[in-house]
Formats: sequence, structure tokens, C-alpha cells
Amino acid sequence: MKIAAIQLDSAPMDVIGNVRKAMYACRNAFLHGARMIFLHEGLTADYSPEPLRYGRALESFEVHGFTDLAKQFDGYIALGLNEVWRGQPFISCAYLGPTGVVDVYRKSVLWSARNRDDCVPYQMGFRQERGILGHGDGPRVVNVGGLRIGTLICADGDVPESWDVFRKDVPDLVLHQSNQTFLRMDYRQAVAREIDRPMVVTNRVGFSYHRFQTGGTRIVRRDGSIAVAANAEGREQTIFADLADL
Repeated sequence: MKIAAIQLDSAPMDVIGNVRKAMYACRNAFLHGARMIFLHEGLTADYSPEPLRYGRALESFEVHGFTDLAKQFDGYIALGLNEVWRGQPFISCAYLGPTGVVDVYRKSVLWSARNRDDCVPYQMGFRQERGILGHGDGPRVVNVGGLRIGTLICADGDVPESWDVFRKDVPDLVLHQSNQTFLRMDYRQAVAREIDRPMVVTNRVGFSYHRFQTGGTRIVRRDGSIAVAANAEGREQTIFADLADL
């Protein structure tokens, strides 16, 4: 199976623009033979002062666009979705395939500033999550197109217990979606080597408010070595790998 990891510049609150850009990138990846495509955390709206307003339900035309694309190419997309579910905003990974929504993982460990009382929201790029967003029930393995994928979203990976889930229930592959200034890979590579499974780590590029995100998306082999690396200079890029070679 050929997989693709895409790093894009997604603008805060520009849901239509972000979705349109990502659909073009996914279509191109499918045309180049990918069957499974991985996107970064919070792609659809990035961070915003009104997450309910800029979030989207699974039953929305924006999400449907990706499912229709997956159906056309008989493939799968792991979409970083700013989601609204049961009246709450979430940061989610929606797995979409030829038959529609396959599964959804909702970020479980929410980031928080050390001293929220002293924080000015716009100076933080509206990245305060705890107390504002809903949280999931913890990392887990999902079955997508016959592939068992262990899923983490950004701050989930800061908690050792999150990785323990995949030590006990070893997936075929781990996806760690991110939306941060730069990626630290050492620990992720060590876990891949420990559980003897490949890993995909995605990250965005470009300005999120005043913060410049550098990308550095990686596909990691089961021995912990880097199989394919996207640039870490803030440029959009798609990288590919054959799962059998990882």
C-alpha cells in the first residue's frame, strides 16, 4: 500500500479555503498512487477565537467533499478536522473512505498555558484548549481499510500513558498529527523502534497568526529510522512511501 503525508499552510478560520486546498493536494496524491493519505492536526480551521463557529460536523459539505474524493479513488483520508459534535468543539482526526466516515478519534490530552490568568488569547494564537474544547476518551487503535492505525493528536503524545496504549495493543502503523512550530522526533522514533511499527508524523507549515510553523512531516520506519522527510523550512510538500518497505 502506498501512503502519502501532506503538509499544508492552512489559514485560521478560512474553512472553505483550507478544505479546497487540501482536496487539491489529496487528489494529486491519489493520482500519484496513494491509497492512504494523512493530513495535519486542525487543518480545516486551525485555531480560532470561536471554535464552535468555525468547527464542522461530520455531516457537513466540507467533510463530504473528502469522502466523495475517497470514493472516486477508492482510498482513505485522515483529515485533521476542527469538529463540532454534540454541541461541543473538538480537534479530531476523521478517517474517511469510499463508504463515508470510517471512524473518528478526538484529541484527548488538551494543551493549556501554565498560567491561564496571565495569558492574552490573541498573543497565544488562540491555542488554549483545556477548558474550551471537548476531549476524547483516550488514544486507541482504529481499523481503516484493513489497516489498524494507532492515533494520537499533538499533546496526546506528551503523556507517556498515551504511548502505552500502543505498547499493549500494537497497531500496524501509528499516526501522530501535529500543529506546532517544529517537530521533535527522537522520542517518536524510539517508540517506533520499541513497538517495531512504522509511524507517520504530520505537521503544518506557514503562519498561524504570528507563529510560523516549519513543517518537517516524517514517515518513520519500524526500526526508528527516517524513511522520508518533508522540508522543515515552512514549504508545502507531499511525501510518499510504500508501507511494505517500512
